[in-house]
Formats: sequence, structure tokens, C-alpha cells
Amino acid sequence: MAEREPFFSVVMPTYNVARMCAAAVLSVLGQSEGDFELFVVDDGSTDETPELLRRLPGDPRLRLLRMERNSGQHACRNLAIRGARGRWVTFLDSDDLYLPGRLAEFRRAAEARPGAGFWFSNAYLRRFGRVMGRLFEPGRAIPQGRVPGWYAVGDKFLPYVTTNVAVRREAFTQHGLFRQDLRILEDTELYARMLAGGLEVGAIPEPLSVRTVHEAQITRDHETTFREAVMALEAGGPQPAERELRRSELVLETAAYFFKEGRPEQAREFLLRELGDRARAETLYRLSFVPAAAVLWLKKLRRKALELRFSAGLAPEEFRSVERTIAPWLERAQAL
Repeated sequence: MAEREPFFSVVMPTYNVARMCAAAVLSVLGQSEGDFELFVVDDGSTDETPELLRRLPGDPRLRLLRMERNSGQHACRNLAIRGARGRWVTFLDSDDLYLPGRLAEFRRAAEARPGAGFWFSNAYLRRFGRVMGRLFEPGRAIPQGRVPGWYAVGDKFLPYVTTNVAVRREAFTQHGLFRQDLRILEDTELYARMLAGGLEVGAIPEPLSVRTVHEAQITRDHETTFREAVMALEAGGPQPAERELRRSELVLETAAYFFKEGRPEQAREFLLRELGDRARAETLYRLSFVPAAAVLWLKKLRRKALELRFSAGLAPEEFRSVERTIAPWLERAQAL
């Protein structure tokens, strides 16, 4: 007799974040919706990840896979998708966490709107060890249904991250898997391709996961990110005028990353190279003459202000409640 297919296949690649990965697994095993299989794909970790994964509670829904060598999260996700049996494939980065009702809410939404094949939810953002905000405001207007593929690029239209995404499994057969020749935005490129092919979008405004933002996670290769964002934009099939407008927006976003990292001169050089003389009319171009030391000082000042504002005694009760919810998983992971 064939195995019954679960409703969800949860796909989690991981690399050298042993304790975070263990907490992430516990957050999936603690879901109120239990109809899932969980693939944890170790991308050749050299830390204690394999040992900690073996110490996790035994659960028949947990499937541990290991890459022989580090191949990238796109290869890990593709490996799991090829073996997935769930009606829906959904994702979790191994430094993020699901809240207990995450899968239940996705199932409720998917069953209520069977025409949508690409769902994403809101998330809480956690920085410096504290929940400090949401991915997007719950009241934000978000286009749903059939949308242009290029809406998947950036968060101007669809404010998603892959931890918050669920895709009908058949969509991968129809539109393909993650491109393994891309390094950073292989997920954006795939989603742009899917939406351009007619996959309908559904959005859940409530935060259902906790997205961790930390220095090791943020790419420093902004040039590659920009190139891959343009490739994803092309995969979304924009008209020429839309392509030029969105490309200009991507240039400004990339230059802003250089600036925020204390590299204003590189921001200016990038603007001039990609926009030519048009760059001189941009506010960011003028800001790029601020000394790098001043930019870095302001960045440190902002961090101190955020840490104070969202400290245990001052943070909104909603955020403190989330911290109490995830604390047991974090503590258990540390104790393994």
C-alpha cells in the first residue's frame, strides 16, 4: 500500500548553525497542524549540526538528509522537493522559527482559496536577540490572484521571504526547480517564473513565523545580488517601460546597501555606473559624500536605540508574547 501523502512537505536547508537549526526543527515538531513531513538537509556542515540533529526527539515525520559537500541552499531545497510527497511544499530557513499555528493557518487559507498556488504570510523580525517588528504592516494592501511575474522581485508588491512561502507541489513540475547557477536570489527568480506562468498568489497578513536578521545572514556581495535581481526581473516578463523603472529601483536599493554598510564611495560609484548622469539627481548620490566614519557611527547609534526601545521592559506586549512562545525551543536547543 502506498504511503498517504501529507498536506505539507517542510523543506529546511542548513549549514553550520547547529543550535539555531535544532530550535527551528523543534518549532516545526511543535506545530498544532501535524499533517506534514519535514526534510532537514545538512549542506555538509562542519560544526556540530549532524550530532545535534541525531539528538533531536525521534519523530517519523522527520527526514534527515546530508549533502556530501557544501552545494548551496538551492541544491538542498531541490533535493528535498524531488522527494517531497506533500500537497504543498513550504520552507523554513534554519535560523528562523515557525510559530505554533503557522501550518494550520496556511492550510486554512489554502483550503479556503483552492485557486491560489503560491501563499505567503507575514513574519516577526528578530534582531539583536529581541523581536523588533514585522515584515510588513498587517493592514498593507497586497495584490493577490493573477499578478505579473516581476511583482516577485523586491518587496514593493509582494513582501515575502522564503521562510513564509508555501507552493503547491505541482507548480514545481510545471515551472521547474531552483536554478543552481544562481548564488543568492534563486528563490526570487523561481517565484517570478512561477507567477509569470500564471500561478495565483494568496497573502496572509498575520505574522506566523519569526525571521532572524543577523550579520552573518546578510550578503556582502551586493553586485551579485543586483545581477541576479535583474535576472529574476527578466524571468518575470516585464514590458520594457516596467523593466527600466524596476531596474532603476534595484540600482537605488543596491546603492543603499553599500551606504548603510559604511561604504558611501562605493554607493556613489555604483550609482554612476548603472544610472549615468541621472544618478546626480538622486538624494542617495548626495548622501554618498558623507564620510564613512559618520555613517558607521550613525549605524551604531541606531542599534543602541533599537536595543533600548525593544528591551524586555519597553517592548510591546505582542512582541514580548512572541519571545515567551519561542523561548522553550531556544532553551531546549541550547541544552542538547
